[in-house]
Amino acid sequence: MDQREKNYSIPEIAYKWQKGTATPEEKAFYEQWYASFNDEELDLRKTDYTSFNALEKSLYSKINGRMEDEMQPVRSRPFPFWFASAAAILVLAFGFLAYQSGWISMLIYPDKTKTEILPGMNTATLKLSNGKVLQLSKNKLGLKINSADLEYIDGSGIVFDKTSALTKEMEIKTPNGGTYQVELPDGTKVWLNASSSILLPANFSSNFERRLKLQGEAYFEVAKVNTSVNGVQKRKPFIITVNNKSIEVLGTHFNVRAYHSEPSLKATLLEGSVRVVDGNTAKKIIPGEQATAVNGLININKVDVEDVIAWKNGNFQFTNEGIERIMEDIARWYNVEVVYSGPVTKESFGGAISRSKPLQDVLSSLEETGGVHFKIEGRRVIVMP
Repeated sequence: MDQREKNYSIPEIAYKWQKGTATPEEKAFYEQWYASFNDEELDLRKTDYTSFNALEKSLYSKINGRMEDEMQPVRSRPFPFWFASAAAILVLAFGFLAYQSGWISMLIYPDKTKTEILPGMNTATLKLSNGKVLQLSKNKLGLKINSADLEYIDGSGIVFDKTSALTKEMEIKTPNGGTYQVELPDGTKVWLNASSSILLPANFSSNFERRLKLQGEAYFEVAKVNTSVNGVQKRKPFIITVNNKSIEVLGTHFNVRAYHSEPSLKATLLEGSVRVVDGNTAKKIIPGEQATAVNGLININKVDVEDVIAWKNGNFQFTNEGIERIMEDIARWYNVEVVYSGPVTKESFGGAISRSKPLQDVLSSLEETGGVHFKIEGRRVIVMP
């Protein structure tokens, strides 16, 4: 059967490829479509374009012409997955024209000649009970805390004063533009997002309850640990506190988002069972649900957990999200200031893009939707309609 008879959709295949669910046939179709942009069609040496606007219109016309047979118009305004290919063609074309004419300052980003803003990295600090702050290695995957020592996850050691550490309070903290993995003494694994911290109390693993404080966002894989209560083996509770809110866990995988700048705590469950407590209100959630706790009220909704933990997997990923919420995450990861000029767009955005890309690439993907525009001045991002 001819592949075109299957009515493949380029955006749908790109989305499935991102999710890891695209079939070999779909991948082959996508690659064939991308390869159809041949050198002859995009040979700029024979053109007489005198402006970037003219060239842009011509290129988009060619790209959209290729798309017409493979897709139907969609108004959900996602990050356009298919632009991952189309944008690459445009960048190469613009680069060639800029080289030929010397218009380097007129490339896609107005301030391209300035220092490129790179993504965040693996970085965190460890604060010991004596007030000493250790800068954890950027070249290591994460920190491992056990009952007798501190070391990196790969087994390499950390130099510190052991008399003031393991049985006392300690704090692991990431800055804006930082992320880090931590393995706790009980075997629980924690991934910290940017501008986040966990505070471990003295004798964390030997206490009846495993309790820690969280600020920011973290993903947890809680180890199941039993303890004897009156001769009966029971699961040792794991409790995360955020101000007057708490999450009580037995053994599970879940994400918690609780930044100071946001009024609510959001707990999203992937596996197991947790109980969210806000004041006198308590509710349990099941996998696939998210509890939003604010001012003593807890609302529970079904969510796409892949969106919620995309940051842990190295991506920005949103579904029908407002620009202000998206820009909060971008600001933390790239350590930039975000300001708004003019009315804030009411459009909802969705899609995915790697957090390993430079800031300009991420903003460009958003701009391709036509719903928002940006200007970069130093480490300030101006959001415009």
